[in-house]
Amino acid sequence: PNKRTQAMESLLPLVLATLVALAYYVPVPVHMLIASSCTIWHGSFSALKAMEAKEKRKSSGAENEYEDDINTDMHTMTSSDAYMGPVFGSVLLFGLYLVYKFCPKNLVNLLVKGYFVMFGTLCICDILVFTTKSRGWTASWHKRSLIAFRIPFYQKICEAFGEKPKPNDDEVNVTALEAVGYVIGAAIGVWYLVSNHWTANNIFGVAFSLQAIRTLSVGSFLNATILLSGLFLYDIFWVFGTDVMVTVAKKFDGPIKLLFPWGIQDSETGKWRHSLLGLGDIVMPGIFIALMLRFDHARLKAKQEDTNERQSLLASSSRVEDLPFTTRYCYFSWVMMGYFAGLSATIFVMYTFDAAQPALLYLVPACLGSALGNASRLGELSELWKYNEVVPEKTDETEKEEEEERFTEEEPSASEKDSKAKKDD
Repeated sequence: PNKRTQAMESLLPLVLATLVALAYYVPVPVHMLIASSCTIWHGSFSALKAMEAKEKRKSSGAENEYEDDINTDMHTMTSSDAYMGPVFGSVLLFGLYLVYKFCPKNLVNLLVKGYFVMFGTLCICDILVFTTKSRGWTASWHKRSLIAFRIPFYQKICEAFGEKPKPNDDEVNVTALEAVGYVIGAAIGVWYLVSNHWTANNIFGVAFSLQAIRTLSVGSFLNATILLSGLFLYDIFWVFGTDVMVTVAKKFDGPIKLLFPWGIQDSETGKWRHSLLGLGDIVMPGIFIALMLRFDHARLKAKQEDTNERQSLLASSSRVEDLPFTTRYCYFSWVMMGYFAGLSATIFVMYTFDAAQPALLYLVPACLGSALGNASRLGELSELWKYNEVVPEKTDETEKEEEEERFTEEEPSASEKDSKAKKDD
């Protein structure tokens, strides 16, 4: 199957498990492993599809033609972002802990729910548009403009914050396809606010995770190592060292976690009991796994351009598309297996000791170890460690230097001028 089919079919087990869980009891470990693995798989291939679309636009010289283009916007982390990520996460987590300690819980949860419903509606719309365009399900009515207006005072606001707005950045144009996405997202939001059902919660949670994995990049393997190592210590401290993480997770009534029903009610409160998995335990490893998939893509592309490497690569097959999946995407396959093993270990220890576990304690070594182990097996440790997706942006000074170099190359030298003059004479 091609990448489009792989990305879409990856969510089918999650959809089936959810539908079955609405009527029957699905073992929590099975449900948890299916939900997290399917979300990461789908998000990783969506990120790869966006990267390929961006490369195609650049090579065809149509980077500014955006009518039928896929949204390829991706925020790339720097080394300082990777270092400070766990620090900012700790400040946010402790801040939420204090808010729940000194403010009315119901009021805080109402504000949180309202914010996440609006954000979730935007995510669902963007995922629908991206999926429709990436699979080629385009129709004439998709591009039909329903609402169009300009944001008032947009340029002045940008200038006040030191930003230089691009032309037409203040234009808002809602197409018919986007309107469908907003209606679907809003309907799920109303369902969530009214019923607080675990399925509605999980739809938003999966949408947040897919959007994060597709639009966030750690930039390089080094940055990924820094970020995951910091989060490894962050998770251990806040779970084992304090009650902050567990308290916030239980009191925070918002779709920042996936819920998995036990099928039984609490004897004291009468509420249905659930196990939970924080979105951070899906998104953070997921961003790294998506990076490994893009590394596989870059590695395969480099081998195809090298004649010797191409011959050895295609020794058992006539086309790259016919190669086994684990050959084309070996790093992705290894790290996905590492994630599955790490989360399985987390669930096993959690059930054995009947206590909350910091999932990143098991996931970080499993993901990083599987990537490094595969690189060591293939003799590609240096290539993996040096892998970098950051493309330096052109500043005004670099553009001037390039222009001067081109002018110098085009301008004939003194000897060329003399020879030309002699020929003319």
